[in-house]
Amino acid sequence: MMTVSQSLRQPALRTEGHDQDAAVDREALLGALLGTFPLPVFYKNRHGRYLGCNKAFESLLGHARNGIIGKTDADLDPHHHTEWHLTQDDVCPESGGAQHCETKITTAGGAVRDVVVNKVVLSGANGAAGVIGAIVDITEHKQAGRDLKKALEFAEGIITAIPDVLFEVDEDGRYLQVWTRNPELLAQQKEMLLGRTVNDVLAPDQAAIAMEALREAAKEGVAYGRCISIALPNGERRWFELSVARRPSADPAAATTLLAFSRDITERKQAEDAINLVRMQLLSVLRTMPDMVWVKDMDGVYLLCNHAFERLTGLAEADVVGKTDFELFDVERARFFRESDKAAVEAGECILSDEEWVISQENGQSVLLETRKVPVMDAGGGVVGVLGVARDVTELNVSRQKIHQMAFYDPLTSLPNRSLFNDRLRQMITSAVSRGQRAGVALIDIDHFKVVNDTMGHPVGDELLCQAAARLKASVRDYDTVARLGGDEFAILLPEIRQGDDLGRIAGTILERFKEGFLLDGKEVFISCSVGIALYPDDSADVNDLVKYADSAMYLAKRSGRNSFRFYSKDLTASAEERMRLESDLRRAIERGELELHYQPKVLLDSGAMIGSEALLRWRHPDMGMVPPFRFIPVAEDTGLIVELGRWVLREACETAAELNADGRIPHKVAINLSVKQFQSAGLIKSIAEILEETGCRAEWVEIEITESLLLDQKDETLHMLSELRSMGFSIAIDDFGTGYSALNYLARFPIDTLKIDRSFINSADKRNEELVKAILSIARCLGQNVVAEGVETAEQAAFLAAHGCASAQGFLYSKALPKMEIMALRLASSMGESPASAMP
Repeated sequence: MMTVSQSLRQPALRTEGHDQDAAVDREALLGALLGTFPLPVFYKNRHGRYLGCNKAFESLLGHARNGIIGKTDADLDPHHHTEWHLTQDDVCPESGGAQHCETKITTAGGAVRDVVVNKVVLSGANGAAGVIGAIVDITEHKQAGRDLKKALEFAEGIITAIPDVLFEVDEDGRYLQVWTRNPELLAQQKEMLLGRTVNDVLAPDQAAIAMEALREAAKEGVAYGRCISIALPNGERRWFELSVARRPSADPAAATTLLAFSRDITERKQAEDAINLVRMQLLSVLRTMPDMVWVKDMDGVYLLCNHAFERLTGLAEADVVGKTDFELFDVERARFFRESDKAAVEAGECILSDEEWVISQENGQSVLLETRKVPVMDAGGGVVGVLGVARDVTELNVSRQKIHQMAFYDPLTSLPNRSLFNDRLRQMITSAVSRGQRAGVALIDIDHFKVVNDTMGHPVGDELLCQAAARLKASVRDYDTVARLGGDEFAILLPEIRQGDDLGRIAGTILERFKEGFLLDGKEVFISCSVGIALYPDDSADVNDLVKYADSAMYLAKRSGRNSFRFYSKDLTASAEERMRLESDLRRAIERGELELHYQPKVLLDSGAMIGSEALLRWRHPDMGMVPPFRFIPVAEDTGLIVELGRWVLREACETAAELNADGRIPHKVAINLSVKQFQSAGLIKSIAEILEETGCRAEWVEIEITESLLLDQKDETLHMLSELRSMGFSIAIDDFGTGYSALNYLARFPIDTLKIDRSFINSADKRNEELVKAILSIARCLGQNVVAEGVETAEQAAFLAAHGCASAQGFLYSKALPKMEIMALRLASSMGESPASAMP
């Protein structure tokens, strides 16, 4: 049995009946081919009467085929310019057999459309037998440049046309979610898939292929073109092609998941002859189209392409026809093209792909193209190929980016707007819930902003908002979000909050930055702000409540005189205000002479003789009196003031050590605490050497006390600095030994002279603590290190320590910490044989 194309190529038999059959076959074939073509197509005899048309032409005119065949344009619509149409039909033979023109057509629905009418001569045995024409609607093309918004909405609607099975899986291949309009294409029911892995569901060899695609997508972002075979529950085996992409996420800490499109590629039909025939009839029409147009058969072999395709790919038609994508393009691009072809075949109708692909032009510039594809069908409704059209959407993509910027960012300050702020707020609370953390929301309002607008003008007001936005961003951490909600109202999201004071410190930083003048229109203007803060989960776990509470706190700050901040919780407000006051006063405490050193004696347990003392910082505040160290030392640590305070303590303690040892008797060693931040500051060794020279103090009169945490941080740098201090003559002690992260190898590695047992071990009646004290004393003996017991308050404690080999101690049993003059007197009394306890006034 011959194919249709073979029958058309056979020589015509000379019998009249056979000629008629051949004519009928040719007419039927032409009608079948053009019936599937998406463009309106018609053909007439030389007298202008319609011999045939396709469904698209019927829809355009609003007449059924039976009402069109045999009629002229005048019969169908008396208002048509019949003579003009006949004249144009007659021009075709004179103009070389092809003619096209642009005109307007009123459709059956009354709409006026811009079209291009393309006609070619139908040749008969006696010359021109008529014309065949195709109508191309170019209305959308003309409107595309003027209506980007409609184009964007058009592109976003593409997603609804995807017929594939979509899976969400994790990196282990575990099914997390399944979407499909065709559940019969699933290897198992959706409920049975969820929670299982690819290896559980697929055959081992097919699972290995799928997992390879998942691993590639997890690493590279996407993976295309891998095909797997699946046995469906009904016993049928079908093939699917996978397209996998790593799912994008705004949260960098979120677990990686993958989206996998599974496309059914089982059904493929052969239609090369039919597509070739279509190519011959439509090539003249396609040449005039500005979009890329091509036709491929079911094997992906190109049957035709137009000039736009040649122009954008740089390939001539002669080099394209007869080849596949894999012969013309790189593998990844070819696979992408084939996947979209299959999607059109599976859909059985025109589809709009939401995938965009890039083609490089000769000048190296890339253009972004968006494709539409429709399956080409034979007379029986079977798919024999794919017709594709690609449109340049480069400008549309730029517009999308601009629209995204406009949708989520403030155009004046470029900060996130209210919409993006609300989205990130929900993400922050979700993250805080999963991690068990606290988080804060702060609302900021510029005080008297309306006055600036009214007196200096709105442009100046806008400049103030921009400068305020910059100061707010500079006041927070890198991972905090500063947003402008509208007008002069700003908001800040503050994740990973350890304690309420963190929020107060940030709010205080904001207020400090606003104290600096704003340069507006050449003038220095001083503007303040009011800050309101709500804390999750202390105040609420609801995102709307947090914003509402922060807003209430902000207005409370305004009512309280502005230029301040308030927490929604009164207790946190009071605590933060106290911390801010301490920080502000502490910065001026040195220059005001409010700081002083007290010295707690260190004695020998066997004789009670004083052998040294520990320098302890005290702050005598003019209003609050003596501020205990536990209140202001953490503030100094957090703000970095500890470095400046530590330098002052070093100088004062060295001066005292020099005076205590001026008589040349038994040396009196003064212990000085150095913080971690002092060790991290540049030039510590040089600064200490300068202080020794200025005060006349000798290094052997000073013992440097450090905490165990310092031995764990920056080990090499710490070892180097401690070794330098030891070489200068200082002795090194570990303060509060046993309360930190003790590690015996540190005791052997670092140049440690003394271990100071923390008071918590001494003052506890727990037998286990006594055993720990014995263990520390044993370790120190083995390493040749001295031990000082802190916090000794009773004779029983002293007797226990002495009985187990502890040589020295300090505590209230002997003396509290004393001012400089009193420690000098106590030193003198001790040198005369009196114990510190008996010498105390």
